[in-house]
Amino acid sequence: MVDTHANIRVRGIVQGVGFRPFIYRIATRLSLKGYVLNLGDAGVEIVVEGPRATIEQLIHTIKTNPPSISKIEDIRIQWKQATEGFQTFEIKKSSSVRSDRAAPEIPPDIGICEECVKDVFSSVSRWYHYPFTSCAACGPRYTTITNLPYDRPNTTMVDFPLCINCNTGYTNPLDRRYHAQTTACQKCGPSYRLIDPKGEVNTTRPVMEAAQLIDEGHILAVHGIGGTHLVAKTSSPSPIVELRRRKKRSTRPFAIMVKDLDCAKQLADLEDFEIEALNSWRRPIVLLRKRDVLQVAQVIPTESIEAIAPGLDTIGIMLPYSAVHHLLFYYSNESALIMTSGNPSGIPMYINPDVIIKRLSGIADYFLIHNRRIAQRVDDSVIKTLDDHTVFIRRSRGYVPDPIKVMDIDRKINVVSVGPEEKITGSILKSGHVYMTQHIGDADNIESIEFLRDAIDHMMHLVGIKQIDAIGCDLHPEFLTTEFALEFSTEQRSALIRTQHHHAHLISLLVDNGINPYTNIVCITADGYGYGADGNAWGGEILIGNARGYVNAGGLRPQVLPGGDLSAKYAVRPFMALLPPEIAREKLREYVGMEISRNSTLTEDTIDLTLETIRKRINTVVSSSAGRFLDAVSFALGVAVKNSYNGECPMRLEAVASESDIPITLEYVDIEGRVILDTSKLLIDIIDLKEKGNSIPKLAYTAQWYLGEGLASIAIQKAEEMGIDRIGFSGGVALNRIITRAIKKVVEESGLQMLLHRQIPPGDGGVSVGQAIHAAASL
Repeated sequence: MVDTHANIRVRGIVQGVGFRPFIYRIATRLSLKGYVLNLGDAGVEIVVEGPRATIEQLIHTIKTNPPSISKIEDIRIQWKQATEGFQTFEIKKSSSVRSDRAAPEIPPDIGICEECVKDVFSSVSRWYHYPFTSCAACGPRYTTITNLPYDRPNTTMVDFPLCINCNTGYTNPLDRRYHAQTTACQKCGPSYRLIDPKGEVNTTRPVMEAAQLIDEGHILAVHGIGGTHLVAKTSSPSPIVELRRRKKRSTRPFAIMVKDLDCAKQLADLEDFEIEALNSWRRPIVLLRKRDVLQVAQVIPTESIEAIAPGLDTIGIMLPYSAVHHLLFYYSNESALIMTSGNPSGIPMYINPDVIIKRLSGIADYFLIHNRRIAQRVDDSVIKTLDDHTVFIRRSRGYVPDPIKVMDIDRKINVVSVGPEEKITGSILKSGHVYMTQHIGDADNIESIEFLRDAIDHMMHLVGIKQIDAIGCDLHPEFLTTEFALEFSTEQRSALIRTQHHHAHLISLLVDNGINPYTNIVCITADGYGYGADGNAWGGEILIGNARGYVNAGGLRPQVLPGGDLSAKYAVRPFMALLPPEIAREKLREYVGMEISRNSTLTEDTIDLTLETIRKRINTVVSSSAGRFLDAVSFALGVAVKNSYNGECPMRLEAVASESDIPITLEYVDIEGRVILDTSKLLIDIIDLKEKGNSIPKLAYTAQWYLGEGLASIAIQKAEEMGIDRIGFSGGVALNRIITRAIKKVVEESGLQMLLHRQIPPGDGGVSVGQAIHAAASL
């Protein structure tokens, strides 16, 4: 039988996931000869000779049973007659050659595997109680990578030369730790120290001591894979309340880590797809619906639950994803621990040991610090469940930097985009794939802009971009990201393309759903704020368009909001704006003494003065914001009166809601072809129903449902007029279960296709994707 030669190129997440030893084991078992190597663009090349049927068996195994954490995007095979005369099959040294048109897939951080957990707790293992245990199938990846290909010299583990024992496993293709770039042990790897603000704590078992300090009620800063967590126990509310005081975070929810899935099931009602998300190697924080108080109290006291997520019906839960987490639970008596980002609000997470100790002194009592460099800080990812699927609130650890393929975009164009201002990411478009950076946060300070620049520079370096064709940014002229984009475009001598905020949401939805970005859709874009093409504050729009452009075809009634940015914080302000002055004046008399700004309270005089500023449009902003309407409803129903963090009033309104069939007649007005939903009339109806004795939870549901139904009705009308068969929903309000459910029901009952987000955050964290694709389409 004549042997055949095959050159097999595999693209996808195939580096840093144990792919080469997997190929080695299969090829040697099949008696094939040749080699496998990592390519410089993050793909894998397999050159093999043998009977064609046997090679096809190898290819079939690659396609059907690859390593569980790999993701194969493409396999290309070239066949010819065997000529090399290989004597063995081997794993060759990685290539450093890159293709300019390649779209490399860079491995994200991977939660610790079950085999490594067993090693950590096996007394005969060399990794017994070692907090940095990992193998070829798990452990940090993106947070350690400094260059491609993904080999140990191109990671921060280069600081830790392997001992003889570790090197033996590292160089043995049949070993689980063969070319596991972050592998190490007690003898040769990174280590932890326990420190108090005055100096190092004298202990040889820092993780055990740290767990005991947590049990005693102390707050600890725990240095991890991609940053630092502030950690406190949950069996008593006191440390949680104290952490809130120190961090100046009065009501924003904290995430918790639970020791195992059984604990999670006692805290929340879990669907199968939620269990799958929690248990996945990506290990995100999942926002889950709280269980009955009596059931929850068996794990965490009800007082602690309220202190963790005040006024909400969900709680953010994640499972341990590194050896140090498993060890903390092993040494602790706690079933759940507060795990929140180690930084003051608005500032990027601290990753340098000296900075952690200096900046978090006064917040943390003790510091569990390690000596492994973090190449890129990466926050925990956060996802929320919407009926039958999950959606990103924050796309970061475990998912970044997985690229997202863009249909029918020019593969020769390289673009960088910088996002808007809140909850931002940056994006890089290369070779028809968009790479989102990790979650950056709010870019209203220089530290966050520096973090954004560093994340973009690092991603550009990894994917091999030297020259950028365009920089994408928001339309708002005063965002720091816009200023940064202008400087960056000058530096790169590239075009600066500005994208209207909600247009970027629309485009990101096209990319998310794998639709050609030049396809027209009708998109409901609802959020708190986006700088409109007319200079007003948009936030409840019906757009028709694609990556090249859009038309604003309707939406929510624009309202004159008093006090500018204050109207986004104090719910009484949009409440006043949406009501006729005489009704507002009457309703507000019972709220005299309430805070309406940092230095002002509600009085007869301030009511009259504020209503007068609305009438004369003094220090006001015109806004169609869905977020401000939800704030006003929240105030009207007595659910919440202030956004102490972004979206608090709408989140509390969603949390308190109970399914209802209370009918409301919506009113629309046509203004020059734009169909407008009258939100003032909807708010008045809600107030009237409240005064007639209807329950607050049912009215909360009714207000949100009819907001969704009203927007959907306009979108359907416009879709039918234009002959468009797809309607999408994007923007921060697309995280709301009730509004999303209403829109989806009405759209699907009309026979049109509903588009929702699944890979890209619907909120401002996804705007950079839309900016990048709009910039590419504009060139």
